Amino acid sequence: MSFAGEIFSRFSAAHEDAPRQFRFRPFPQLIRDVLTAQLAALPLALLAIGVAAALIGAGYYVLAVTGKPMSVLVRDANAIADQPNYFAALEYAGILLMSGSGWIALFASMLCRGQAARFLFLGGLLSMLLAGDDLYMFHESAWRFGIDEKFVFGTYAVLLMVLVAGNLRWFLKTPFVLLGAGLMLFAVSIVLDSMEHTPLGLPAGAEDLAELIGICFWGVYFVKCSRDGVLEHRPAAV
Repeated sequence: MSFAGEIFSRFSAAHEDAPRQFRFRPFPQLIRDVLTAQLAALPLALLAIGVAAALIGAGYYVLAVTGKPMSVLVRDANAIADQPNYFAALEYAGILLMSGSGWIALFASMLCRGQAARFLFLGGLLSMLLAGDDLYMFHESAWRFGIDEKFVFGTYAVLLMVLVAGNLRWFLKTPFVLLGAGLMLFAVSIVLDSMEHTPLGLPAGAEDLAELIGICFWGVYFVKCSRDGVLEHRPAAV
């Protein structure tokens, strides 16, 4: 047998021994698979269009109320203010960490069951809410609606207590010392922010640094919980 023939025979044998999902498929079958995958994406495309329409609609409502142009909503804040791109860099990093851990928890909740799924789902939603607060300054702007800032913080605390109390058995199996450290730093940030002068010779912005470190603990906690929840409900290897 020639060298080329030997290579072809070995390739054919490997193809026959390969699992079915890794074998080469005839071209018509490949086309059908591609079309099936795209048709299955149509509901998701409609979802994407719906979300975009909702966001743009909300944007036009804000513009109708404020009389501002669309550019103020879609351009970067530093570009609008003509400031360097590193302004608020750590603030944005904290928002990315909080929202990232929230999305991870939400995704992991779909792979879990019972209290683990509920804890991760609600914890992910709460993380996204806190990230939204940081991004859109909910608690700082609450006064516009006649709501005291302390009420907003109290609401977040109640939501967290409900999250823990409703899933206490699973919560006690998590490394909650990480969450506790994050909450303590959030409390320090709130106390420092309420003071007229920063105490103990701490630098200006110390409250924001405490919040950032607290977000790091919060994010690590929920990523760890997400990993543990997924591993706990992973099918056993055959």
